[in-house]
Amino acid sequence: MKSNKIYILVLLLCLLTMKVAAQQQLVFSNFMMTSYYYNPAIAGSKNVHEANISYRNQWVGFEGAPKSIVGSYHGSFKNRGKAGYGATIISDQVGLIQNTGFYLNYAQHFKLGDKIKLGFGVQPGFVQYRIRLYDAQLADEGDDILTGNILAANGFDVNGGFHLYSSKFFLMGSVQSALGNEINSPSLTLNSSFQKHYTAIAGFNLAFRKKPWEIQPSVMLKNTQPVPSQLTVMTKVTYKKQFWLGALYRTENAAGVCLGVNLKDRLSIGYAFDYSMGGISNYQSGTHEIAISFVTTPNRPSIEEEDEKLNNSIMDEMKKQMEEKKKKDSEEKP
Repeated sequence: MKSNKIYILVLLLCLLTMKVAAQQQLVFSNFMMTSYYYNPAIAGSKNVHEANISYRNQWVGFEGAPKSIVGSYHGSFKNRGKAGYGATIISDQVGLIQNTGFYLNYAQHFKLGDKIKLGFGVQPGFVQYRIRLYDAQLADEGDDILTGNILAANGFDVNGGFHLYSSKFFLMGSVQSALGNEINSPSLTLNSSFQKHYTAIAGFNLAFRKKPWEIQPSVMLKNTQPVPSQLTVMTKVTYKKQFWLGALYRTENAAGVCLGVNLKDRLSIGYAFDYSMGGISNYQSGTHEIAISFVTTPNRPSIEEEDEKLNNSIMDEMKKQMEEKKKKDSEEKP
């Protein structure tokens, strides 16, 4: 009788946690390296193809705390920055719940001027939730009533977004689980659906003439009902386009640092650490996050771009020769 009561309690807790988990978006402190996760319009915004992987171990030391990993690959057709495409795999574990998702992506980008572009993206996908009841800790040792039991639920999901950007600024907005589709389970009845998540990211790049420093202030605002909106503010400083260091603050009393390195414009490695200063601070030792990005197909200049580069070099050489001749003539004058 006691075992049955425990089984029912665990089951109810799992179902409640499943509903909550289905309404939670992953959190990444280094959101600029994981922006593609938040917004499908990122695909195709660069003239390269990138492979990305991000891992986040949240609230280290807290049993059952979230562990998330996201892998993605995206780029633009012929590296021209017009039509973008990609694919994403997501794995998120919170306690007994395992969330796995797979998404495809398409985006289209338009020129609004010589330096400003606007992109729109859509990302359909499939998500499955699995509850491992056999990992539940029971009061009665040796009670195998939950052994081998796995509850599963799945659903079709769609994300969408826009991306307005130039070399100096960026503004993007997205909605995840835009359709709010229901979560279906073949093994039990659920009255739950995907909750819509709204995300806005904005920032600008400040470069100093004749100095190797660049500064990038950025903000991310997330909203989903009924959870209060969450704001993350980050400032990143880059040295010689290779090494960078940043500081961040997230509402709900969390702060952290991030750092990284860019190697030969191909490989980027970033690390972030944040610490929750709320009521959970006594039970955890912070959150660790690592992101790796690798450019698989660097942009190759078109014939027009090569011609323009050649013409510019010829003009620079002619200008240099004219200045030298002018200087020589002025020196020969009495």
